[in-house]
Amino acid sequence: MKTNAPAPVYGNAVLSSKDTRGWFLGHFMPGEENPLRTSDVEIKWFTHAKGETRENWAPGNPVKTLNILIRGHFVLLFPDQEVTLSKEGDYVLFGPDMPHSFRSEEESLVLTVRWPSIPL
Repeated sequence: MKTNAPAPVYGNAVLSSKDTRGWFLGHFMPGEENPLRTSDVEIKWFTHAKGETRENWAPGNPVKTLNILIRGHFVLLFPDQEVTLSKEGDYVLFGPDMPHSFRSEEESLVLTVRWPSIPL
């Protein structure tokens, strides 16, 4: 069956994001015709090492963020609260304008989705 729909895009999130700190879909992807370049959403696939922390608070961005734990034990830090992601599929949704940080209690694979995808 022939169709005029664009061909599927496929690859590997780890390899596709080696130059973008884990981000593999969003406005920052190189190439104007790149199908992974979009202003609608950003997606990150990243493994945080055991003991890794974010030293400084990330400022509140004008976007929504969803973090989903694939494996590990990961803690999101907010000004008045900590949210622990300890079971596969645990998630936290926050923003816009919510300062945050994190602490990786053990090696943790986290999928992050932010929208919209805008330069910050």
